[in-house]
Amino acid sequence: MRISLIIFLLSFFLLFSCKKDESELIPNPILKLDETISVDGILRTFHIQHPQDSKNKPLVVLLHGHGGSSDQSIGEGLGKNPQKIWLKIAQEQEFIVVVPNGELGPEESRGWNDCRTDAIGNPSTDDVKFITNLLEKIEQEYSHDKGRVYITGISNGALMTQRLAEEIPEKIAAFASVVNSLPENSICIESDEVISALYMNGTVDPLVPYGGGQISSNRGIVKSTDESILYWIQRNQTDTTPIIEKFDNINIDDNSTVEKATYKNGLNNSEVILYKIIGGGHTEPSKSEKYSQIYKTIVGEQNEDIEMAEEIWKFFKDKIK
Repeated sequence: MRISLIIFLLSFFLLFSCKKDESELIPNPILKLDETISVDGILRTFHIQHPQDSKNKPLVVLLHGHGGSSDQSIGEGLGKNPQKIWLKIAQEQEFIVVVPNGELGPEESRGWNDCRTDAIGNPSTDDVKFITNLLEKIEQEYSHDKGRVYITGISNGALMTQRLAEEIPEKIAAFASVVNSLPENSICIESDEVISALYMNGTVDPLVPYGGGQISSNRGIVKSTDESILYWIQRNQTDTTPIIEKFDNINIDDNSTVEKATYKNGLNNSEVILYKIIGGGHTEPSKSEKYSQIYKTIVGEQNEDIEMAEEIWKFFKDKIK
């Protein structure tokens, strides 16, 4: 009887001690660097990470900011970058991430033609055509779920994200704009098609003013964050009274807190969300990819209570076109 009990306990121990963490059972994704596509005679580049079985998987497009690059977005550049967290989430949740590279503008900095008329440093490339052709290429090669395409961008990349939401909304299930608002002076073609929208802006951003106005270095004028949110509330016909959530102030040394306003019940189950980073600057919130103090003297405080990519993925994952 005692021997049988010992054998049973040993078997029980071996069963659970050998059980792998669920994340270890997910096959490693495939990361391809510097893939190319020709658009208007220009060889454009992009990085892509995809599951080993990419059929019918969601797709997230990441757009870097002015002066950034696709390398920087995946953590290959100098310093920290909260966008790189997307690669980890994509492995865990099994979706495709594509990271296009912007082109050089007159200032020899990479960026996007977001159709502002008062941002002379932007390139003149047809970036809507680039992203459209890129989405078609990915569909042909990876057979992703066309109803679950999401786009998010930082700064100039956020303005480009908003342009795509205006000009190719039929291809996008939802978008997220980080540290920027709608442009004041734009030749973008506006649409009235419903598309879920998320903004994540710092209230004391020294580069792009939360209350609207002139971007630093004379890079154009933007509407206020509140005006931008109101535009999407009206376009999507959501509730006008938001559900407010205040996040725990986990790190009291980052001089910032997070308040989330969710406007629900829009047409086609759309919604509009604002992450108001109170005290935050021109920085993406992150718990793990923390900017240096020297960098923060230029761009302002970085919130460390939430992880930008995690919050945006929560918003994206149930949106279907």
